[in-house]
Amino acid sequence: MNLFQRYLLLAAKFVCAAATAFLAVSAANADTLTGTVTSAGHAVAGANVRLLELDRVQHTGDAGRFVFTDVPKGSYHVFVSAIGHASATQAIDVAGDAAASFEIKTSAIRLEEIVVSASPYARTADDQYQSAESKSLVGFLNTSGASFAEKLSDLPGVAVRGLGSAPSRPVLRGLSDNRVLVLENGLRNGDISTYDPAHATPLEAVGISQVDVVRGPASILYGPSTIGGLVNVITNLVPTVADRHVSGTVTAEGNSVSDQYSGFFRTVLSGAHSAFSVSAGGLHANDTRIPKGTYLDPATGAAFDLERLPQTFDHSGEAGAGYAYQGAVGTFGIGYKHYEMNYGITGTPTNPDWVNVPPATSRIFQRRNTVEMHSRLNGGQGGIKQWHIDANYNDYNHAEYPTAQDSTGISDPEANHFHKRTFNASLQALHHASGKLQGTLGLWTNIENLTIEGDQPLGPNSITTGFAGYAYEEYLIDSETRLQAAVRYDYNRIQTKPFAASTDSVFQSLDTARHTDAVTASFGAIKHLAKGWTGSFSLARSFRAPTVQELFANGLDAPSGTYSIGTDGLESETGFGIDASLKGEFDKVTFEVSPYANYIQHYIYAFLRGDTLIDFPVRKFAATDARLVGVEAAIALQPITHVSLQGNMDYVQAQDTKQDMPLPFTPPLRGLVRGTYQDDMWMATAEGRFAADQTRLGDGDTRTGGYGVLNVGAGLRIAKQGLVHNLSVHCDNLLDRDYRDHLSVVKDFLPQPGRGFRLTYALLY
Repeated sequence: MNLFQRYLLLAAKFVCAAATAFLAVSAANADTLTGTVTSAGHAVAGANVRLLELDRVQHTGDAGRFVFTDVPKGSYHVFVSAIGHASATQAIDVAGDAAASFEIKTSAIRLEEIVVSASPYARTADDQYQSAESKSLVGFLNTSGASFAEKLSDLPGVAVRGLGSAPSRPVLRGLSDNRVLVLENGLRNGDISTYDPAHATPLEAVGISQVDVVRGPASILYGPSTIGGLVNVITNLVPTVADRHVSGTVTAEGNSVSDQYSGFFRTVLSGAHSAFSVSAGGLHANDTRIPKGTYLDPATGAAFDLERLPQTFDHSGEAGAGYAYQGAVGTFGIGYKHYEMNYGITGTPTNPDWVNVPPATSRIFQRRNTVEMHSRLNGGQGGIKQWHIDANYNDYNHAEYPTAQDSTGISDPEANHFHKRTFNASLQALHHASGKLQGTLGLWTNIENLTIEGDQPLGPNSITTGFAGYAYEEYLIDSETRLQAAVRYDYNRIQTKPFAASTDSVFQSLDTARHTDAVTASFGAIKHLAKGWTGSFSLARSFRAPTVQELFANGLDAPSGTYSIGTDGLESETGFGIDASLKGEFDKVTFEVSPYANYIQHYIYAFLRGDTLIDFPVRKFAATDARLVGVEAAIALQPITHVSLQGNMDYVQAQDTKQDMPLPFTPPLRGLVRGTYQDDMWMATAEGRFAADQTRLGDGDTRTGGYGVLNVGAGLRIAKQGLVHNLSVHCDNLLDRDYRDHLSVVKDFLPQPGRGFRLTYALLY
């Protein structure tokens, strides 16, 4: 039994023992909470109703009615949201069967959403210590783009690093890759998407129920690699018990810009105390259209007449199943998902002049099998109010097939194969309030076993283990003011494994270890200053250990077209973040202004060294100190009934403070203006997205001109007979602009996608 298997077995025994012990705890008899949601005296069908303390969601039927069963006695907050209406929250005491009624007002301003990823407590975005946003299913589908990262780029502070749609990745406040953590259902994906701009995150937009974005350091609950923030993609792999026997969602999308068609369904069969779900979906997209024209390859100066981005196809599919039990003791569930993805990496296309202008395209195949477990168990008579136990196991395979052109034509030899097995788990104990103090104690672990066959540009085979313990506490000064403090200890160890079959002689015998530990902490305050006004402030110290790639890389990385070399003496990054926010929420106006600063010591980056190995430029990893200072602002107002006007902007200045020069690949000043008509049935929207010239250039950057892009759309919502239909049509890049985004890896060669028509459909039943 190897080291990884021993760690995995130990962690699995810990989780199983804890679950068995907690399930044995006797809980108080549970009750039922029922209610109705109405507007102007009429029932609201399809409204989302969330029981925040238990992290449970139901949807209203035709009569506007909802039911939560198996609710332990106690005090709760119930949150209601519905398209075309203002959201509402009520405090409810359950001491026997209880009832609640909501009368919500019509409003065209975008719904306030619940964020479940910024703290141990599900709260609205305006009630968080940090800048946070959340998007629900319909809002997600109605946003331009194809990937989950592209559909977040209308949020302040969220940009996209692009290399075609499939491998696009979110950039938060100028930080991405290993500094921004992308989670699925609060747990790590077990992929290698942060290792290279060509690597995709194994998630599809049509299968997503909600996305939370937490901007700024968020390390206490989720561990290292969150110096820049986190994106939590919620797919509901583990079902929840519904108040009707059959429930679920169906989503579909078509997009002319890439001839894309995609679809997804999830059906949940619920009994009195249990639920079983099945799900499946897939996406098929061809190469992405661009404005037709002649484009010059900067590497060779060759001209190509193109109307599509070469090699940007995307074919994926997934299937899953889940089971959950809900009773007086709490909830427990387990789920399984299989995911496959085959996509292309754009670059210089195949061409007759293969000697002087070799193609630079390639394709990547991914396969991921995931087993996931979630539980929310009531604490009974002791000092613990609720136990949260979450864990997953990922078996991830990733193969790269560079397109090599020779005198016989095109061949696709497999250059690299990556196999990564990971176990990620967390245990949280939410204790009962002690006077004005409430909080959480937690344990966390993440174990990764990475093997690489073929060329090994990303480093040697290795086992990475991480363990942590933390405390998160809140102090309620009064009904208007809360303080938060947290501390966490992390231990991280990388152990390389010799691989006799490696093509790199160093990796055949490399047997070394690197370990780091760190103490991180956060402090926050939030105060309701006056009616409608809220101010918040947070400080956070975070850390990130260098990856295997950054320490030991040594080889040709064909998708990025570079020869990568690591630096084994790199130290851990440590960050100190300051975040403030002023928010206002009134009858017809909402706004938020959030300045921030993030200081990172030993900031790890890759730079082009200026020489070549086997005819490829050498990319070397090094460290410096960095400062990122910026601001985000958003405003929405409703000048007349059913009409809203929205605007937002963000700007970050990222500086290498050691070399006194800008950090590369930093988004420029960006803005968005959107007008929306929204009532119970109809929607229409028009938006302009803008970006200024980026003239602050770091190492490897080139200047990028500013641009403006116009997007329009219209939609229809029908709620009848227990079904809620949402149908919309959108046109992205209406004027078919030829524009370049500063974060695009191929911006010096190829533009962003051209005009595309999207048709989306979502059914809630």
